[in-house]
Amino acid sequence: MSDNPRRLPSRRSFLKSAGVTAVGGLAGLGALKWVGRSTPLPTARLAAVKPKVMHVGYTDGFISMPEGLEVLPPFFPDINAPAPFTTYTFGIRDLTGMTEAQMFNQKGKAQLSAPILFCDEGGEFQVHLHNLGETQRPTGTPDNHTLHFHGFPNQIVYFDGVPDNSLAVPPGRELIYRYLPQDPGTYMYHCHVDDVEHVHLGLQGMVFVRPKLGPKYAYNDPNTSFDRQFAIHLGELDNHAHWNDNHNQDTDWSEFKGSFQLMNGRGWPDTIEPHLDPMDPNIPARLERLRYQPNSALIQAEEGETILVRFSNLGFQEHSLLLPGIPMTRVGRDAKPQTVNRPNYGDIWVPPTGYPNGSRGDISTVSNRVDIGPGESRDLLFTAPKYRGTAPAPQVYPFFDRNANYNKPEAGSTGDGFGAMQTQVHVYPKGGLAPQLRPAALFDPTTNPPSWSYASGTEDL
Repeated sequence: MSDNPRRLPSRRSFLKSAGVTAVGGLAGLGALKWVGRSTPLPTARLAAVKPKVMHVGYTDGFISMPEGLEVLPPFFPDINAPAPFTTYTFGIRDLTGMTEAQMFNQKGKAQLSAPILFCDEGGEFQVHLHNLGETQRPTGTPDNHTLHFHGFPNQIVYFDGVPDNSLAVPPGRELIYRYLPQDPGTYMYHCHVDDVEHVHLGLQGMVFVRPKLGPKYAYNDPNTSFDRQFAIHLGELDNHAHWNDNHNQDTDWSEFKGSFQLMNGRGWPDTIEPHLDPMDPNIPARLERLRYQPNSALIQAEEGETILVRFSNLGFQEHSLLLPGIPMTRVGRDAKPQTVNRPNYGDIWVPPTGYPNGSRGDISTVSNRVDIGPGESRDLLFTAPKYRGTAPAPQVYPFFDRNANYNKPEAGSTGDGFGAMQTQVHVYPKGGLAPQLRPAALFDPTTNPPSWSYASGTEDL
């Protein structure tokens, strides 16, 4: 304590201290470019690897929930929703490779869920956030937006997307985030401005970091190798809340009700439809309603293959997912490996005798069930069982939330779970699928010639 009067910092001293803070944090985030001004990253660390660059756009628009559910006018379908859509939403579009004019033409065409982003451990990753603005909401309520990588380590706090100590992007502007990813695993990203509203409305998605060991490993452990990988981002949709935002009404979030339980922005049975390209002018008529929900949740495998399934959850509810008949090994939890020799991450821990190199022991688990709460992620490996179907049709295993059957059946149908958190694993005989070259890619061997569909945001190999 001191009785000397406290001196306010001068502009010069403030800038000096801010500079020291920024330099000290460069190992995590790097630097940020704001309307043409940038701070260079350490040249020696970046010279060997060409940066990966993605462009994403935040906007609003309309999507479609599964048809045949109980009509709740005026909330579902939203009375403002143009056919064939039912529901207002915020969303994030993949703008990579577009011209500036093409980017702004995506205003009002929100996507749910967001593009699946991925990068490599030790490389440079740049994400350009374009706030395209909104078209459907009443005028006078523009929203600023940020990009926050949930659980992502080694970032400069000032550029972390938390609005009280970092920058936000106003409508019509662009902000460039730059990262040097260090720890492989599965993470999430979302807007942190009015986060309860913006996250639920759709400004959320998955991002994962591939390990130095290679793109066919979940972590830097040879025991986490796989043949195919799939990314499933979980959430819920409250019809009333989405309607309120479109009609400029307040939402009492303590009354939240997840009318639809979503996998990659889709409810069952839409979850097993193929990936779509929102820019494709030739989407089949029956799938036009899913144009802005382009990411499938279907999982494919040949018998005997090792499959990695990445789960992330930015909903408000905990989910317990079952895959009867196929045991799964949890090799990652919240972007931390669970297998033997996993790193300590800097905490104070004395290993028992017998563990090599001061490493930790194996805490992976095997089960037909995975539990995942809000803000959590899981990395699961399973071996596809022996094919016992009739070629060339796949053998089907349901993969579902234990509460899926509580959803109202489609009118006139004996089925259940419509709009619920449910997908399928399709197992093919050996030679039934071509090798997967892009994350989450789906192969259709029944078309002539056989065709691929790709998840949004995973263009490069």
